[in-house]
Amino acid sequence: MPQELNWGFPVALDLFLAGMAAGALMVAVVAQMAGDRRYRAVSLTGALIAPWPAILGVLLLVVDLGVPWRFWELLLRRGEGFLMFNPTSTMSIGTWLMTLFILGSLAYLAVSLLTIPFRWGAKVRTVAGICTLPLALLVTIYTGVLLSATPRVPWSTPLLPTLFVTSAIATGIASVVFVLAVFQTVKASARVGSPVPRLERLISMVLCLQLLVTVAFVLLQITSAQMKFIIGPGLGLLWWIGIIGLGLILPLVAGFKPGVKKLRTSIVVSALVLLGGLLLRYVILVAGQTA
Repeated sequence: MPQELNWGFPVALDLFLAGMAAGALMVAVVAQMAGDRRYRAVSLTGALIAPWPAILGVLLLVVDLGVPWRFWELLLRRGEGFLMFNPTSTMSIGTWLMTLFILGSLAYLAVSLLTIPFRWGAKVRTVAGICTLPLALLVTIYTGVLLSATPRVPWSTPLLPTLFVTSAIATGIASVVFVLAVFQTVKASARVGSPVPRLERLISMVLCLQLLVTVAFVLLQITSAQMKFIIGPGLGLLWWIGIIGLGLILPLVAGFKPGVKKLRTSIVVSALVLLGGLLLRYVILVAGQTA
């Protein structure tokens, strides 16, 4: 008899959106530090993307709790000790971390937009980015730590946080590529001088690392009964076709392929990376709850 899932698709979507949002903010900050004029489109696009997936993910999770009007009790408490914070609870840490990340990403977006007309704006954006970068990194790590803190296979492997971090960075870059490519397609902009090809090569490098971590992740737990989902007809198809094939191999090869690709190809490839990131979290989440 199949086991009932306590954490289903809404939680997987929340983990995916949090990781993608943090990855987009990391891309924005790194692009800002790499060169304000040269990568301004990348930095601004990442800053524009970052807050909203995180906010949407939190809202979905609140609704999934069943009593959304009591969500504030995860942050505040009645009576003595106004703030609700338990340093030994990954859920409490995650709630505060996501709250601070949303506030930080909104602040970085505001700074990015308000300082564009000024010569000194680049320095201010760089400082603001350096301040928010640790929050983004912690969010990417937290999405894996939340599961790895639970003594279930395949969640309990120490490689899970690393796998989720690489996936978050890849999906963050992919979200920026997707938005830039769609914008250039709508505006019929020339691809010459566009940062999209460079970002696609960067995605491929990150996906190479993610693929290596994925292989190590599987080999580390291959003898576990709960890792046998990778050869089953259900989750196995999602794993090999959705995650490995469409989400990793195809975008990796496309990113390294020489020559100028059409913007529509960039849209499809970046969308596949995003799909692979979502399926990765869903499959691992379900596999940890089923025998």
